[in-house]
Amino acid sequence: MRTALKLSLIFILTIQCKSVEENKHSENDWVETKKSREYFDYAAYIQKYPKSQNIEKALSEYLFLRDSVAGFLGCGKYNTSLSIVDDEKVLFDGELKSIDSLSFTTFEYLKNGIPNVSTHKYNVQIPVSKMWDSISKVHFDIVFYDKPFPTESLKLALNEVSDGINSYKNYLSVKWYGLPYNKLTNKKKNGIDELNDTRFSFFDFSYMQGKRIIPPPPSEFDINE
Repeated sequence: MRTALKLSLIFILTIQCKSVEENKHSENDWVETKKSREYFDYAAYIQKYPKSQNIEKALSEYLFLRDSVAGFLGCGKYNTSLSIVDDEKVLFDGELKSIDSLSFTTFEYLKNGIPNVSTHKYNVQIPVSKMWDSISKVHFDIVFYDKPFPTESLKLALNEVSDGINSYKNYLSVKWYGLPYNKLTNKKKNGIDELNDTRFSFFDFSYMQGKRIIPPPPSEFDINE
């Protein structure tokens, strides 16, 4: 009994220390990020720290800077749209998904693309290597139709999507180097990061005043539950 209690306490302390360390990194990175006048730096920050208390500030700055860019084209051919429905559900490319399924859905989407349609891949040189391989082209467009933005639901969704992207980074690491991402050298980690750390885009469509079209949910998903 005492041993189990000690192990529980050690586990709790480990989680708390990890959280404190992550918050420290988040705040340090925010100090540097907010000096930037490049909107994609704020998207990268949000992707890296989806649970940060600075999300609203980062999102506001992203939208301001992005809208200031002349000739910004917006959604791309290989972009996947997400919009918050409520605290538990989002529309993922027009399909109703539970927020807690987004990590797996994101990873599978990055790894495989759309079955029988397209892999959404392009060729890159493997970092710190002379070999080449293909990786996903997919970016994630997070779309808002209401103000104020649903910050807490947004954090939950972004955390799951970020987790899926991190799983994809780990998949590439094992595929390319035979090692999990956290065992790589910093140079190899940075190479994988550069290919995957700017997969978020954000769009404020609140001016449409509720005119979005929501497709019917799949038969196995009851939106009223």
